[in-house]
Amino acid sequence: MDELDALDLENPAWAFALDFYRRPGVAEACLTLQDQLNADIVELVVVLYAWSQLGMSLSETQAGDLRRKMQGWRETTVLPLRHIRRAMKPPRSDMPHETKEFLRDQVKRAELLAEQMQIAWANAWIAREKTATHTFDPSPVPEWHFASPKGDPFPESCTQALTFIAQTAIDMKQ
Repeated sequence: MDELDALDLENPAWAFALDFYRRPGVAEACLTLQDQLNADIVELVVVLYAWSQLGMSLSETQAGDLRRKMQGWRETTVLPLRHIRRAMKPPRSDMPHETKEFLRDQVKRAELLAEQMQIAWANAWIAREKTATHTFDPSPVPEWHFASPKGDPFPESCTQALTFIAQTAIDMKQ
């Protein structure tokens, strides 16, 4: 992310992300894709937001540009915080549970804020891209978005999760 302007953390893409993620079954479907495919769920939410709320299908080139620009933030901030949070989940015999959970909750908040910042940056990027020529794909998740580099089929659980997520985005379409 290379913009130095102030980020609007309370933006329409963030509101969409909160609404989307709170819908029944969405969190579980997103975690399936995140854990089994190492999918960037923030990126997916941004693609779904653009499609369902702005009527904008990102081209493969646009999405590649967005992915490259967000990759550094994701790798140096979001993923390390997620790793720390997950590492703190198991019970420990050397630390009172309540104390450990207090710290884990603070890490979880930092991870969520890092994702919110990523979405705010992506929202500003989309606002600039809206002026570019684009087409509207009838599918909320373009085929190229989760294309396997080797052409291998997805595990059935990922196909089901992606289908569920796409249907949720269709249901949310304005």
